[in-house]
Amino acid sequence: MSTDVATVAINDEEDVVYARQRARLIAELLGFDRTDQTRISTAVSEIARNAYQYGGGGEVAFLLEGATQPQLLAVTVRDQGPGIKALEAVLEGSFTSRTGMGLGIVGTRRLMDQFSIESAAGAGTTVFFGKTIPAAAPGVTADTLSRLADVLAKTKAESPLEEVRLQNQELLHALGELRQCDEELTRVNRELTETNTGVVALYADLENTAEQLRRSEEMLRRRNENLQEFTDTVSHDLKVPLRGIAGYANELDRRHRAGLSERAEFCITQVLTATRNMDHLIEDLLHYSRMDAQTTSLTEVDLRGLVQAILKDRGLVIDEQHIEVTVDIPFTTLQAWERGLVQALANLIDNAIKYSREASPARLGIRAVESGTAWRLSVSDNGIGFDMKYVDRIFGLFNRLVRADEFEGTGVGLAIAKKSLEKQGGRIWAESAPGQGATFFVELPKPDK
Repeated sequence: MSTDVATVAINDEEDVVYARQRARLIAELLGFDRTDQTRISTAVSEIARNAYQYGGGGEVAFLLEGATQPQLLAVTVRDQGPGIKALEAVLEGSFTSRTGMGLGIVGTRRLMDQFSIESAAGAGTTVFFGKTIPAAAPGVTADTLSRLADVLAKTKAESPLEEVRLQNQELLHALGELRQCDEELTRVNRELTETNTGVVALYADLENTAEQLRRSEEMLRRRNENLQEFTDTVSHDLKVPLRGIAGYANELDRRHRAGLSERAEFCITQVLTATRNMDHLIEDLLHYSRMDAQTTSLTEVDLRGLVQAILKDRGLVIDEQHIEVTVDIPFTTLQAWERGLVQALANLIDNAIKYSREASPARLGIRAVESGTAWRLSVSDNGIGFDMKYVDRIFGLFNRLVRADEFEGTGVGLAIAKKSLEKQGGRIWAESAPGQGATFFVELPKPDK
């Protein structure tokens, strides 16, 4: 819906000035701020002057479009002149003229929210443009338009000198805003310069840090290599005398048992047991230390086949202890570091077999479930269990909750399981109670697709 607000005929230069004055007053009464008042009045002045100068005169019509917000102050300027021959060049900004023709059209198009132009040879030119009334301004109603008409009727045209004065004021206001913008731009540029200086310094720090990290990684790599060499050497040096001790003890046991006292036989048995335990401990420590140097690579693992293989290797012990084994694995494969997963599950299954051997009947359960983000495995038994206040200790090196004479072991198995799982992004935890068995959980994350 469009409502007429005012119309100004353009017959001479003073009418152009009057149209500009009307435009500023209407914009002020409709709630536009001073900057938009200047934009609207300047646009009206430029297009009206074109109508007078190039079209021989015309009219400027002010309209209100829209009954509710958002509303538009629309202006239509018509003339009956010869039309604009190079309209496309004017709109593109590529047209040049000694009189400045076209600059007003291009400027108005940039200042206004809506703009259109129609021009035909011998049929004159019609320019339509508009500015949206600010949302903060009160909505324009019929009463508002009535008051606006009264004010326009009572307001006389200012003299050209007064119009020049007003234009000078507007120019000063615009220059003041430009100065503020320039000061703000200067401040922003200064902050950007300071920021860039900080960024350059940050990059330099990052490069230094990266170089330090590279040196540290290289030093750590060399230390790990030296540590591995040292571990291999120490384990060899420890195993050589162990083999000698075990050999001599076995020889005494085989060849000279008839001449030995009961106490001597006991001592030989203790020596053989200690050397076997020491040999197992050295092997476990070697295994644990070498894991840091091993590279994890995720592959598709046949979980059912892997579990069955571990159980088959322990089939003799399972049969001897009459262990009831339950395997519940609904899915077939998962993505994991196979070697590390075998190490973890083998240790958990061995512990379940060991600590449930006094149960009647002994039970071993292996289960798996799958969620959207992870695979979760569990190994449970109905053995001796443990107090949950010690749950954090059991995954450390040599932290055993039972005496060595009750259950054999080196105290390294769960530490190996924990490290092998963490190397592939997994985790391990346990739930138990004394005399109620234990359940160990393994969770492996699914790779991102």
